[in-house]
Amino acid sequence: MRGLVTPMRPLLLATCVALAVATPARAASLLFDYVGFDYESPNPNAATFGELGSGYVGLGTVPFLFAPLVSNTAVNEYTFVIDGLSPNSIVPVGPFNVIGYSPGTITIYEDAKAGGTTATFAPNPPNPDVPSSFSDGTAILVGALTNFQFVIDTVNGTGSFEAVLTVTGGTQLGNFPLDQRTGWTFSGSTSNALNIPPGYAHQLDGQAFLNSATATRHTSWGRLKAGYR
Repeated sequence: MRGLVTPMRPLLLATCVALAVATPARAASLLFDYVGFDYESPNPNAATFGELGSGYVGLGTVPFLFAPLVSNTAVNEYTFVIDGLSPNSIVPVGPFNVIGYSPGTITIYEDAKAGGTTATFAPNPPNPDVPSSFSDGTAILVGALTNFQFVIDTVNGTGSFEAVLTVTGGTQLGNFPLDQRTGWTFSGSTSNALNIPPGYAHQLDGQAFLNSATATRHTSWGRLKAGYR
């Protein structure tokens, strides 16, 4: 195997040098953190996740929000809804399926705890409470999700996903400078927790963050090569 890997090193090292020398280092700026569950609607094959013709829906709560978003978690509940995503490609890689989706939307809602509607994961969605109890209130952030890709382990059902988030609307759109409305990374992981309500596929845990440039790091060719020996 060593003989097979060695010829690729010059190309790999050249690429890494270009990135390390010419590209600024990146520092993540967190926008929000979320938890919840997902399900499929429509769901033409209940025994398979991510099949063509299905629709992906994720929803839950947003316990932490950061600038430029403004929040008051003491008096408000913050929820999210992901929708509009539909699989358009499925690539098997060993025990994994890499599922590509058409563009969709994420919306974060603000709803008063006093007098508002408490979000509830009623079983077997969609139903009168789901997604409606998550989508009432004020839409403070609307974002377009593109390049959404879900990698799922077909053996145990766990996985992870990532997309590009572009802020497009909501009452707090004006809080975002024009150069901070694009380039956000939306990511998360899924698990098969014991407390998943009936009719939901996975438990979700994830965040949205922006890679902001910091000082450029310089390195020598010798030091970089040493790291790959």
